[in-house]
Amino acid sequence: MQMISKVLMASLALLLAGQCLGQTATPPLYKWWLQLTDKTGTPYSTQHPEQFLSARSIERRAQNGSPTTWDDLPVSPDYIRILKQKGYKIHGISRWLNGVAIVADTATALTAQSLPFIQSVTCVGRDIRIANPPNRKTKSRAPAPLPASVAPRFGPLGYSVVNLEALSTPFLQDMGARGRNIWVAVMDGGFTNTDTIPLFDSLALQGRLWPGPDFVERDHSVYESAQHGTSVLSVMGANTPGYFVGAAPEATYFLLKTEDTGGEFPIEEINWVMGAEWADSIGIDIINASLGYTTFSNPAFNRPYSALDGRSTLGARGAHIAAQKGIIICNSAGNSGDEPWHFIGVPSDAVGVIAVGAVDSQTGAHASFSSYGPSADGRIKPDLSAPGANVITAGNVGYDLTMSAGTSIASPILAGSFAALWSAVPHKNAREITDAVFSTAHQRDNPDAKLGYGVPDFGTAWLQLQGITIRGNGYWYGFDAATHTLRILLFDPPLVAQSRATIQSVLGQYSACIEVVSQGRAYQLLEMTLPEYLPQGAYMLQWEKQFFLIGL
Repeated sequence: MQMISKVLMASLALLLAGQCLGQTATPPLYKWWLQLTDKTGTPYSTQHPEQFLSARSIERRAQNGSPTTWDDLPVSPDYIRILKQKGYKIHGISRWLNGVAIVADTATALTAQSLPFIQSVTCVGRDIRIANPPNRKTKSRAPAPLPASVAPRFGPLGYSVVNLEALSTPFLQDMGARGRNIWVAVMDGGFTNTDTIPLFDSLALQGRLWPGPDFVERDHSVYESAQHGTSVLSVMGANTPGYFVGAAPEATYFLLKTEDTGGEFPIEEINWVMGAEWADSIGIDIINASLGYTTFSNPAFNRPYSALDGRSTLGARGAHIAAQKGIIICNSAGNSGDEPWHFIGVPSDAVGVIAVGAVDSQTGAHASFSSYGPSADGRIKPDLSAPGANVITAGNVGYDLTMSAGTSIASPILAGSFAALWSAVPHKNAREITDAVFSTAHQRDNPDAKLGYGVPDFGTAWLQLQGITIRGNGYWYGFDAATHTLRILLFDPPLVAQSRATIQSVLGQYSACIEVVSQGRAYQLLEMTLPEYLPQGAYMLQWEKQFFLIGL
């Protein structure tokens, strides 16, 4: 039966390759996926993840209750050594999918079927000629002053308020939640001029902009090939106060190139998975991928709708594993809403991946181009939606801005807002953050195939995660009995960084003087730890000549 299976797989590979048997003097090269049978011989163990995962990755997994599993183990080095000895050119390796991508002509690739550790050989696209010089150096960056002709406007966030106000992200920034200490991986087709555009000066000069691997051309040059990634990054990480500020300007960004702009082939799904594996291994908290796959340059590879069930494609399988590692993953739903295809793409169909649809930033209505769900197995897709029509992004050079549209822009606006929110409550895990956000989406009680659960309110999610639920006269507050922590949100406060307050029970039996820590700009959050001896009841708290009636 195994021999029959391999013959069938070989025949399927020939069909998919299309022109793999072209009669040319030099056989054309293709990329192939070698599915391995097992991980026999791997020297690694799930008991010692520190051998292949960073301490930050292990810590994130522990916080999220995500144990190291068999999927995480690197593939057998014995198998890789044999493949190299036999002359196979390796494009990439996936531990989660337990397979190897190679570059070979058809005859050479199919000889791998004879190896006992190869389960199947599948053509995943032609080998596209590398377009860029290897390891192109990052260009020098010099801080550039904002030209006098570019006047700040619209408050601290400038033009980006158009992108962010529908999600209440400006409120997060007013409260000081701007993404600090959150690591975000951005997977795209390239980030042309990101190394020189001054909108990213603070990221670069503060060591929060990192070029990661190029999984397409197999080097470490990412500031090339496409402006798309630059636009995507801008709505998250740009930081020119009063002119254009992303959703999470204080986060740290790692730029990965997984999309081959020279053509559309299934190998890019594998690149996506390898990029997510790398991001997971270094300890990334959030992944944004404004990418999706349905139809390809060779129609023989096109996905039928039935394949969008979250498990039939390599991309979806890898993305689902990524989502189990405590990473928040935002992936654009696709721009086929008004095209014959109509539906979302891979890997936004994966379970655990937040497929992001688009709304008009001005009207809040579904953007006609935004792809529809559900997944082929009937799950709600897209999951959430964000502004993706009539939004503003970085231009090609300098301080240029431009109007953009697409779920590829909605996704990073949402991802950046997640980063800002998470930075406010770093002790929470990915599930707690996403549950809070989903609970605020405007269609949470009646999700549909256009917007999913709808547009979330990150300000309300922030209140929920802070435990602030009770409205007073000009303030909101919440008390965490487990930690004896009282938090009060003021909407028109004096700006005081740290001070003291007095609290006294209404009947006068109990009183205390407590230290208050405050933060925020337009609003202010007061946080204080109350003495454990204070019993439940009504209290009057005095702080900076203000009085608050508090129920404990």
